[in-house]
Amino acid sequence: MRKIFLIAFCLVSTSMMAEDFKILYVNTESIKIDKNTCVAGDVFSDEGKIFWKDGKQAMKVISLDTKTQYVMVSEDFKQRKLKSAKDYLVQYHRLSTRGVGSLSTVASLVGKKVYWFNPTLIKIDYEPEEGEYFFLTVGDEKIKLEMDGQQLVLDERIWGEANPVPIETDLYFHFKDGEEKLVNSGMQIIPLPSEI
Repeated sequence: MRKIFLIAFCLVSTSMMAEDFKILYVNTESIKIDKNTCVAGDVFSDEGKIFWKDGKQAMKVISLDTKTQYVMVSEDFKQRKLKSAKDYLVQYHRLSTRGVGSLSTVASLVGKKVYWFNPTLIKIDYEPEEGEYFFLTVGDEKIKLEMDGQQLVLDERIWGEANPVPIETDLYFHFKDGEEKLVNSGMQIIPLPSEI
């Protein structure tokens, strides 16, 4: 009896930890997740197996639990042999932390490679104080980044008038006293095709 209770408890605990995602955008007509053909607006479980069609196929999703957005790309899944959104979150250490982190953890949360759909939000679990902000350096230009809660917003301003092309940039933090600190160097931002 005790074993049955323990097994039932484990099953209930595991199912309660599952996270659901809503597809905000997919750059193909649809994407297959488990046995379902999904389009923008559909919801899937983090444990659902994703069947990618093409190396540049990608989707932007939002966690219905944490309201965090992610860009998931076929290329990353295939290179790392990932099958589900849960595999992706574990691989990239992007599991929800619900608290406010420190500035020193931002680099690991942003990572060295960012796939971009306009706009792309990156959860960093850090909120600057008034007068503080993050910025990117592109050539000689500094591009101040907006925040959406504890998420950095990367929008089309990164490229200005130019068409989006892959760039390598550095992420800095501007303190309210005027000091600036390098947070993440050599970060690649790779724009994804809106349709393939």
